[in-house]
Amino acid sequence: MHPFTHSEVSLNDVTMTLVTNLEDLISGAELRSGKKLWSDALDHARKNLKPHGRILYAGGHVGSAVIFLAKVEPTALIYCFEPDPINFALLTVNLEINQVRNVHAFPFAAGKTQGFIPFYKSDWDSSDHRCAMPRMDDPDVTIFHGLPYRIPIVQPPEFLKACYRSKAPRSFDLIVTDTQGADFDILEACLPMIGPHTGVIAEYSPYHLYRHGTSRQDVERLLRLFSRAEIVNSRVENVMPAPVTVDQLLSFYDEHCEQYKGYVDIWLTARQDPTHK
Repeated sequence: MHPFTHSEVSLNDVTMTLVTNLEDLISGAELRSGKKLWSDALDHARKNLKPHGRILYAGGHVGSAVIFLAKVEPTALIYCFEPDPINFALLTVNLEINQVRNVHAFPFAAGKTQGFIPFYKSDWDSSDHRCAMPRMDDPDVTIFHGLPYRIPIVQPPEFLKACYRSKAPRSFDLIVTDTQGADFDILEACLPMIGPHTGVIAEYSPYHLYRHGTSRQDVERLLRLFSRAEIVNSRVENVMPAPVTVDQLLSFYDEHCEQYKGYVDIWLTARQDPTHK
């Protein structure tokens, strides 16, 4: 039996009520802290939201970020994916508690393929679950355990077409990924739904990308499809939010892929035709 509690949370000055798991000692504890929380990445997303926009959110966790986006732009429609069973249950409860009606939530991982994949859970941080096991020499490896079954993974464009048919979104106005390494797989899967006005916020964590199987060449190929990149949030010492070049991001990959040293959130601006260089 998991002990759950509800708390009032202020995220970027938007107040919400969230149910969290008391066994979550990191992200859950932060949500329960009573402090006013702030995300520069979410603030950047808010400034770029358009009325009636279509948003893909991969890695919805227990719902704080998607509830924020849904409240600041109630005319938007958000397609949210969260593969962890407990997180997804809390996500759906939190959407209901906060009377959010413009989020469609799905209990699947998102990626380039459709099928079933392994899933590894952190014992103390519900926002740190992932699809690739940490290295055996990683000091945190002992806090992870694999689920005894595989979880479903879907390719968002194909999945949404199958679900909504003629009402499926033709493109996304905003894509947000926060998935501990699957981010560029999801980005590649969504290329057919990236238009000239699409913005992307992606977690850029070379260690997690590398463990997931995303190579430096994969990173470069995808980044060069976009016209501009900017660091909008940094959890790395001496790295500040600022416009950044592809070569700088590749150097960051080289320096951080073998050992976890933090991550940044990047904003990507689409070219007129993101499927061509």
